[in-house]
This record gives sequence, C-alpha cells and structure tokens, in this order.
Amino acid sequence: MKTLNKILGIGLLASTLMLAAPKTIKAQDGAYISDQEFYDNLQPYGTWVYDPDYGNVWVPDVEDGFRPYATRGHWVLTDYGNTWVSDYSWGWATFHYGRWRYDDYYGWEWIPGHHWAPAWVSWRHGGGYYGWAPLMPGISISIVIGGGNHIPDNYWVCAPQAYINRPNIYNYYTPPSRSVTIIHNTTIINNTYVYNNQTYISGPRPQEIRQVTHQNVKVYNITNVNNTTTVNNIHNNTINIYRPAVQARTDAHPTRVVDAIAYKQQNPNQAIANKGRGGAPAFNHTNAARLAMVAKAPTPDNKIVRVNPVVNRPNNAPAANRPGQPVVTRQAQPGNIKQAQQPQQQKAAQQKAAQEQKAVQQKAVQATQQQKATQQAQAAQEQKAVQQKAAQAVQQQKATQQAQAAQEQKAVQQKAAQATQQQKATQQAQAAQEQKAVQQKAAQQQATQQQAQQKAAQQAQAAKQQATQQQAQQKAAQQAQAAKQQAAQQQAQQKAAQQAQAAKQQAAQQQAQQKAAQQAQAAKQQAAQQKAAQQRAAQQKQQQQKPKPKVETQPNR
Repeated sequence: MKTLNKILGIGLLASTLMLAAPKTIKAQDGAYISDQEFYDNLQPYGTWVYDPDYGNVWVPDVEDGFRPYATRGHWVLTDYGNTWVSDYSWGWATFHYGRWRYDDYYGWEWIPGHHWAPAWVSWRHGGGYYGWAPLMPGISISIVIGGGNHIPDNYWVCAPQAYINRPNIYNYYTPPSRSVTIIHNTTIINNTYVYNNQTYISGPRPQEIRQVTHQNVKVYNITNVNNTTTVNNIHNNTINIYRPAVQARTDAHPTRVVDAIAYKQQNPNQAIANKGRGGAPAFNHTNAARLAMVAKAPTPDNKIVRVNPVVNRPNNAPAANRPGQPVVTRQAQPGNIKQAQQPQQQKAAQQKAAQEQKAVQQKAVQATQQQKATQQAQAAQEQKAVQQKAAQAVQQQKATQQAQAAQEQKAVQQKAAQATQQQKATQQAQAAQEQKAVQQKAAQQQATQQQAQQKAAQQAQAAKQQATQQQAQQKAAQQAQAAKQQAAQQQAQQKAAQQAQAAKQQAAQQQAQQKAAQQAQAAKQQAAQQKAAQQRAAQQKQQQQKPKPKVETQPNR
C-alpha cells in the first residue's frame, strides 16, 4: 500500500510539474525582468518557502548529494573571470543572481538577488588545490576579498588545480573530510574584475590557470541572449548567457509558498537537509519531493501553504530596495506568520487588478470554449515534440559525455602507463646509482680500514722505538748518576787528603814557629803574617780545586 501511494504521489507530482512548466523568459528590449520571473520560473523545479530571517527562499527539488557550484556544472574562463556553467535549466538564475545558504532542516536554500555575477563564490588556493564556496547572504564583496568573512568549512569544494577547467571536474573533487584539511592550508584569492562600476570576484587569473594546467586555456567572450533556451551554448570563442537586468517589485510573490516554521513543526522527521560523507551539506531528494508535493497539492493545507493571486507583469514596475543580497520585504505569509501591513492605496490597487484580471479570465474562458479541444490537442502535440526533442538532446549529450569520458579515461590510462614506465625507469636508474654508491662507499670503507691498520702498525712501531729510547736513556742516566757519585767520592777523598796535608803542614809550621819564638819578636810577627797569608792562599786554592756539583735531569719515563 505504501509503495502504491508513493507511485501515485510521484505521478501526481510529475503531472503538476508538466502543467506548471514555465514559458521561456524573455527580457524586454532595453527593459528588465523582476522578482516575479524568479518566483514563477523556479516554481516547477522546487518549493518556495517563507523564512522568517530571509523572506521567500527557494528549496530545489534535486538529487541526493546536491551542492551549489559543484553538482552538474563546471568552470569556464570568460572576460569576467571564472564563470560557473550549470547543466540545470534553472541555473541561469540561481548561480548568477543571489546567494546560497544551508539550513539545518531545509538544506540548501537560494535567496534571490538582483545583480548578475559570473559566480557568487569565494576562492582559495594552495598546496596544488583550488577551493571555492558559495557566499552566504549579507556578505559584501569588499569583505570577501579582504578575507574578513568566515565561511563554514563544510561549504568548500576542492579540486586539483590541473583539472579546474575540465567539463567533468566533478570527477576530481576531493572528499569533504579532505577538503577541510586542504582549506586550512590555503590562502584567499582576492582577484576582482570591474565593469561599469560593478565589481566581480573573478577567481584564479588565466595566466595562473595556464601555468598549473599546462594548457593554453581559452578565455571566452560572453554573448547576451534574450531567452533561456540557448543558455550556455559554446561556439568557437563565445558562450551564450542569459543575464537580464533585474529590478524588484513590492507586489511580487510566489503563487504557492510554504510556511517554514509550520511545515517543520508538522514534519519534524522529514528534513530535506542530509549530512553526506565527511559531514558535507547534502540533500534528501525524497523529502524534497515530498515538500514539493505538499506545496503543489490541488487542495493545500492553508495552515502550511499560502496560495497567492497571480501577479500582473507590467512593462515597468517600481523597484524596491533589494540589493545584491536581499533586504527582505515582509509580506503576507501562511499559517502563523502575521499579515504584513500594506498601504491602503496598494491594497486597493491589488484588489482592483484582481477584479479586472478575474473579469478578463472569465471572458477569455467564454471566448475559448469552442477552441479548447483544438488547443489541448495542439498543446499535447507540442509538448510531446518538446519531450522527444529533450529526450534526443539528453541522449545526444549523454553519448557525447560518454565518448568524452572514454577519451579522457583512455588519455588518463595512457598517461598513467607512461608515468608508470617513467617511474620504473627512474627506479631502476636510481637503484643502479644506489648500488654504485654502496660499492663506492664499501671501497672507501675498506681503504679507510687499511689506512687505519697501517697507521696503527706505525704507531705500534713508534711506541716500541720510543720505549727502547726511554730504556737507553734510563740506562745512560743511571750510568751518569753512578759516575757522578764516583766523582763525588773521589773529590771527597782528595779533599780529606788535602785537609790532612794541611793539618800536617800546620803542625810543622807550629813547631817551626815555636822554635822561632825565641827569635826576634818581629820575625815572629812576620812569620805569623806569612802563615796567615799561606793559609788564605791554601783555602782559596782548595775552593778553586773543589768541583762544582752538576745538576742531572733524568729523562721522563
């Protein structure tokens, strides 16, 4: 039963989307489009939700894992810098006007804006990677390029620099957990482009991309087109882009809008937000489709969904104060949202316009009753033709992508094989060099060892010779000491003999003196003086003959 209800619900949603498919948007020559075009043309592809902080925001009905400026698109260099080329039919609006934010319940939400840009993102680079992240509402470009704003880590998408201009760049995104690490090791890219007093964030410069990709990357010229059917067509050096001037209208609003608070309270377990791998902000397609079904139900719950009257589109509508990132104008919203106060004149004008529109519609119904069957058949044929053409285009695009992917895969494989061969040759050459270096080192070590052995032998021989010399020196010193002692003994003996001789002579002299004492006193005195002189002479002679002691130094042992 649940499966049947699911099938019926999907069928109802598909029918609703087909009936609500918008006509091609065309900007009036020299004029503009308004908020109402955003509301009307994005309605079939998602749900408009009233957020108390940002006003009417758009929640896309997309595949699981959707991320803005990452899913189904790629980067192309233009005169304005790096421009995001989306594969979504609604990408002309949501990736070039306004901002994106991630809500914990509704997931990725787009907030409308009124200034075109190649992409509303912030850029970083470093470590061989580029990183980019959608800008949240309320952040000016001057703050972004100054590095003052803080973008959550899980908003960032990273890819190697070499693949930045690849149409299939999504195949090279790093895992979200890895992206967080990369971003913390990068620096901001603050390149800008100014045109007609409007500043754009341009991202990496062409010369830098050419350097990191080693390719002569083209810089495409932008050709303005007046509808969305030829958007993103690239021919030669030009790319078709639909970028009309946008002005706000105070009376613009979605035909169906969901009260964010009321829906969340009624469906607490049906969140569209879904954390992907590595904590990356992702999408739950099943719950997004359920939200769209609630909004487009034939008889919606008026406590959750507000059905607004169709807004007329005059050629010139008064502009409201809604800058590049919107300052929200509060308006009547469903459920428990208070009715915004509007001037009486504006309310009366709206009532009058509604009455006139109702009368015109009644008249048109009466006038077309007879042609209704023909128009329905014609519409069915046209729709079938459009569907067939779209299917053919999808098949052709799929075939082209498959062929391109096959070529790229083959090129990658060839490059990998070449890299493997080069790496193998490099490893072999490196191994040979390492082996040669090892052999040279071994030879050097052997030579060093031989030298050390020779040096040790020389040192041993020198030590032996030194020991022999020391022994000889010791023996000589001993001999010299013995000779010295012998000489000292001889000198002592000579001195004793001399002293004995002197004593004998003195005794003889004393006897002679005693004998001569009787002689004259003068002779005695003369003899005494002579004796004293002789004694002094003898003492001096003895002192001169006495050898001086020699100081011998013994060699160190």
